[in-house]
Amino acid sequence: MTTIGSDPLDQTQISGIDLSAISPDQIAMVTPGRNAPVTFDDLRDLEEHIHSVIDSVRSAGHSPTGMKTAPRINATQLAKLCRKSNTTMLRLLDRAAEFGLADGHNPPPMEGEETAPTKGAGNRQRRMFTLQQAIDWIRHVGPMYRRPNGAQACTVAVGNFKGGVGKTVMATCVAQGLSLLGYRVLCIDLDPQGSMTSLFDIDRYGIEDSQTFLPLALRPSDPGYRDSLQESIQETYWYGCDIVAGNSALFGGEFFLPLRQMEAATKEPSFRFMEVLDRALDNGLRDEYDYIVIDTPPALSYITMNAYWAADAILMPLPAEGIDLVSSAQFWSMFTSLASTAAASASKPKSFSWIAAVPSKIDHSKGRTKINLKVMQSAYQGYLLGNVEIPESAAIGNGGVTLNTVYDMESYAGSAKTYARPREAFDRLCEEVDYLTRLRKWGQTPEDIERDLQGASNPNNGA
Repeated sequence: MTTIGSDPLDQTQISGIDLSAISPDQIAMVTPGRNAPVTFDDLRDLEEHIHSVIDSVRSAGHSPTGMKTAPRINATQLAKLCRKSNTTMLRLLDRAAEFGLADGHNPPPMEGEETAPTKGAGNRQRRMFTLQQAIDWIRHVGPMYRRPNGAQACTVAVGNFKGGVGKTVMATCVAQGLSLLGYRVLCIDLDPQGSMTSLFDIDRYGIEDSQTFLPLALRPSDPGYRDSLQESIQETYWYGCDIVAGNSALFGGEFFLPLRQMEAATKEPSFRFMEVLDRALDNGLRDEYDYIVIDTPPALSYITMNAYWAADAILMPLPAEGIDLVSSAQFWSMFTSLASTAAASASKPKSFSWIAAVPSKIDHSKGRTKINLKVMQSAYQGYLLGNVEIPESAAIGNGGVTLNTVYDMESYAGSAKTYARPREAFDRLCEEVDYLTRLRKWGQTPEDIERDLQGASNPNNGA
């Protein structure tokens, strides 16, 4: 269970973690100046020390195992996820056998509970489900969040050149939120920093290069070369989300990809550096998953171009600050310039089903926020998701201490409102992503979408 708090940084408790878990020898007074020169050995020692502190904090925040576990979900929460009333959900739970979910998907009543749903069923609604149990129930009796027959996965690249805009958190939350709609999601971490990998509780320093995108970038004659991502995919603690991890080895892709392109004329005439990931996804993954979410590096590089070339859609977190708006303009300028040049030699035309900028880190207590949002709306016109705002939130910030997202939190020690605002915002974002995908990628009509979401297409949706 993960509990996140909102205590000040200077107190013993932060984010639900007892800072006494950090040993005294890990704490030292800050000394801005040093009498001796700083060597590379000093920097290596610093890196090791930072990791030891992070490991201590992570272990304390993910007790008792020291590893992340998916949150448990009670019957009331399950009813909300399935878009059912509490009474209807309890009735459906008692009919589990009809949906093939009797074994392990309907925890027995707690001592003293009624054996059949009654008005005011009391603590029956507090019956706890694992994430897998909950998602299986969502898939069976919830709205029809399903990829249409014959349609392929929607690949969403989440990107922005500017750091600190919430890119990785958005990518991870979108993946988790889409899984809670019942979708199977593949995450691909193309950022050498490996932050998405860390959020999924995979130690990026313990990842083999073969578990990343890197084998695709190698030359066919190089040891370790592969033309498929299948062997790089790992399951995560979050049911419904698999991942191709990222680590610093991805920097090597910025060497190997241009080298292959230089040699292509004589050795690989059909090779196009920006199509490597796209072709790998065509190798069965677009049929195996419903969504593929890519976390991109905060720079326009050979690997970044692969992400956007493979993508059906682009999602950009955009804070309501003037400098971020200017930076985003530079992003589109550089991207379109390079992409247009690359498109001239591409094996097929390139376009996107949809592109959306999402207001992020929004703080309405700042007087300039309202003005900046108006400017963003004017600048981005129909490309801005104006009905979604990701707030600046203590729940998001404190969660980062233990590498948790708002979806990881089973409870929150601060105010309920502080937690609810970002969770509801990401829920709306995922619904908007899915609506755009259904409409523009999968070719559904608004009437088809409304019918599916009302549950009319789900034979198990009745009470």
